[in-house]
Amino acid sequence: MTGLAKASGLRMGLLLAFFVGLWTVYASLTQLNLDGFGDMLENYSWGIAWEQGYYKHPPLFAWITAAWFSVFPNVDWAYYLLSAVNSAALMFASWRIAVRFLDPWRAFLSTALFFFLPPVTFLAIKYNANSAMLPFWAATVWFYLRFLEKQRLSDAIILGALAAASVLIKYFSGALLGAIVLHVLIDREARALLLRPGVWVASLVFVALVTPHLIWLVGNDFLPLTYVSEQGDGSALIGITSAPRFLGALLAYMLPVVLVLLIAILRNGRGPWFDAAPFLALRKTLAGRALLWTGFGSLALTLLLGIAFTVQFSSVWALPLYFAAPIFLMLLIKPGRLEAQKLAIPAAVVIYGASLLALSPFIYAEEAKNTSHYNDVPVRAIATEIEAAWNDRFDTPLTHVAGDKILASGTTFYTASRPFSMQGNSYGLTPWISPQAVAEKGMAIACFDGQSGCLAKAEELAGAGAETQVLTVPGFGGERSWTVQLFFMPPAAQGS
Repeated sequence: MTGLAKASGLRMGLLLAFFVGLWTVYASLTQLNLDGFGDMLENYSWGIAWEQGYYKHPPLFAWITAAWFSVFPNVDWAYYLLSAVNSAALMFASWRIAVRFLDPWRAFLSTALFFFLPPVTFLAIKYNANSAMLPFWAATVWFYLRFLEKQRLSDAIILGALAAASVLIKYFSGALLGAIVLHVLIDREARALLLRPGVWVASLVFVALVTPHLIWLVGNDFLPLTYVSEQGDGSALIGITSAPRFLGALLAYMLPVVLVLLIAILRNGRGPWFDAAPFLALRKTLAGRALLWTGFGSLALTLLLGIAFTVQFSSVWALPLYFAAPIFLMLLIKPGRLEAQKLAIPAAVVIYGASLLALSPFIYAEEAKNTSHYNDVPVRAIATEIEAAWNDRFDTPLTHVAGDKILASGTTFYTASRPFSMQGNSYGLTPWISPQAVAEKGMAIACFDGQSGCLAKAEELAGAGAETQVLTVPGFGGERSWTVQLFFMPPAAQGS
């Protein structure tokens, strides 16, 4: 490795370390709960079952969560660390793409711009199926480019594995894989690879890795696809009507990056700002065309497939689409317009990070005012009380929990007993929990006071005459109390 390459690697290592530290600390200081929708807790409650699929999504991001917490403690900061590392992995893979099209300094700057991209920061601190795609999309493109360059079987194998991993996180990744397939079929230079073994080796690896999930999918009545089909209002035009909002969100997320770039350009003296020639030159090389297909083709396929299947577009789908956005922007900026004051963008990164940390107490105070969804529910405190109530009655650990999603999965994540959570209060949606296991080991069911649907299901599961208890837990800051109704299904050894 040359001295220049070592310096570039060290510089990137420091940037990624700063990113991980900043967003781990920032999230830990500003968030009341992991996330207001309870998705992060749900990830964990799925992952520890190690199933080949779950009723909402394929399994990989839940497995990643479970594997992470087999090493780290089940606390919020460790979850935010996972989120930050996930985004940093995207940045690293994007940098490895960037060095193929930009000089080393601009490749570094393109990576630094991710600090100002909300889908990689504010949105991605909530680790879920959308944010989990970030590094896998970028890494898939990176190894696709490597394969095109060298046609090595080792790169083909890794490419197939990364493509499978992307799909096993969320089926939306089919948009990226579709763009790659179209590029291979349409680009004459890439099409020649069909006569070589690498493409077929990558395809076989992909098929081998996704087959267990496909078998699960067939055996479980295509539950995740049913879940997807039920999103939206069922209108045949919902894809067309929601597409403009989706595109608007895509552009809006780019505004902070564009603003930072404009400030950096102005700091670098006078002269023309833009030059489209380097961007247009992408069409002249195989790697450049591959980047265009994966960057813009995946967006086009997203729109076409969403409209065709009458899916309501959601702005959070945009998260993995930005893997090459800073690279494209850098290619449009005239050479020399960022080089006179080279530290303009790195300085903006440091100032921005320091400002976020300085403002964190005020941001936390604003978060505390947010009462939407589960944002202000003291999940950890309630989970602790649920486990304590169980331990007061029974000598065996709490093994199963059901009821409200946030209470059940919160108890799974935060308590020492790590009970399995029943999904949707349904044995059918939770094949890793059986009626026989519940009859043997018991179950606690927790619902918020006045939550009629949950309470009715709790009474149905627990049966007539089940023992109950009411918990009253103070909220954040003690300004509000939360009342939770508990139903106990005792273990067989201690049943009534």
